[in-house]
Amino acid sequence: MIPAELLRKKRDAMPLDPSEISFLVHGIVDGTITSAQAAAFLMAACIRGLDIGETIALTDAMARSGVRYDWQHIGYAVDKHSTGGVGDKLSLLVAPIVAAAGAIVPMMSGRGLGHTGGTVDKLESVVGFRVMLDDDQIEEQLHTLGVVMLAQNQRLAPADRILYSLRDETGTVESIGLITASILSKKIAEGTRGLVLDVKVGRGAFMQRLDEAWKLAETLADVGRGAGLDVQVFITDMDDPLGNAAGNWVEVVEAERALADLSASPRDIADLTLHLSGAMLQLAGIAQTLEEGMANAEAVWQSGAAYERFHQMIRAQGGNWNVSVERYANIPTCVVESSRSGYVAGFATRLIGLTLVELGAGRRRANDYVDPAAGIVFHVRRGDCVEVGTPLATIYASNPSHIEHCAYQLSACIEIADEPLPPRGQLVLEQLS
Repeated sequence: MIPAELLRKKRDAMPLDPSEISFLVHGIVDGTITSAQAAAFLMAACIRGLDIGETIALTDAMARSGVRYDWQHIGYAVDKHSTGGVGDKLSLLVAPIVAAAGAIVPMMSGRGLGHTGGTVDKLESVVGFRVMLDDDQIEEQLHTLGVVMLAQNQRLAPADRILYSLRDETGTVESIGLITASILSKKIAEGTRGLVLDVKVGRGAFMQRLDEAWKLAETLADVGRGAGLDVQVFITDMDDPLGNAAGNWVEVVEAERALADLSASPRDIADLTLHLSGAMLQLAGIAQTLEEGMANAEAVWQSGAAYERFHQMIRAQGGNWNVSVERYANIPTCVVESSRSGYVAGFATRLIGLTLVELGAGRRRANDYVDPAAGIVFHVRRGDCVEVGTPLATIYASNPSHIEHCAYQLSACIEIADEPLPPRGQLVLEQLS
């Protein structure tokens, strides 16, 4: 096969067959397909789309491009994945809750992509935390704690690791076929049997319209089940940042505090965490229904077992919580204040995500340095009444010049209206069972 001919075929909206997709994926991994050719494939797939057959073939080829784990000798492995948002630290809560309730959670996550944050970047803000473990260490931790949170290693779905970075650089993040193949190939390779998917929709999501989110959700469900996974899919609101914190260390702190006291957790964080955890427990057979799973998750959360499991995981993977708290205690900050009186009408959430990238919490290019201290803590929510001078948010970053540059951008992202608007509606918009 000639790579340029396959690229021309896709460019002209002709579907590629499984052998052609396998050829491209194999070449991307072994280097016989150049970065330029891989980028051209991504752009053609994004513009022309991938049909369901192409998406299944791409998912399978990417999952088979490296090692595939199998944890059936330990138990039923269940995982959760979000399509990305601003302030989405739910994995940090869901994983220890579900593990403390008795399931096996081998969670391999990604780094920041586009305007959305990455769980791996957040975990690495904990001093000493190792997101790479060898196979024996992973298995031992799953035996003892039931949970491990890792970055994608060099051997697991390497085709996805290469394409994931290229998608960020080439403006092809939003492609439904590419998103589906990226998510599911990693989950299949990591040994997951049950998968709960949180498909975000709204101003801070890659999918900003409900019809787009539905299409992605249905594609994920169809391809996932076709690959032998047990799947539940939720479509959830991403118009506003989730919780009060967005960034790296600030999100980890918010997650840890929420695990310590459910009653102190922001309502949106608590609501979505319980839904996703409950669905994972249902897939794992620990609960018969979603409602029972949510009740089990809440009981584990209230008991303090999930909080303890979180800190056990941090220690097991080399993290030092107390040293981290000390390290970030005196990070430069700037308080953004309201320039007018009125009511918080909403948030330009995607622009907030891009502001976080400018601040250093994300990347423009795959090899960019990420500032673990960079983040924003919001002091207001939609519907709050504000006066001139009311603190709207606090910006954190290691580099003070980044803070100054981003403060004006952030103030424009928090929308103030003269009259109060209707409160935010339900966060879980749809469920595909």
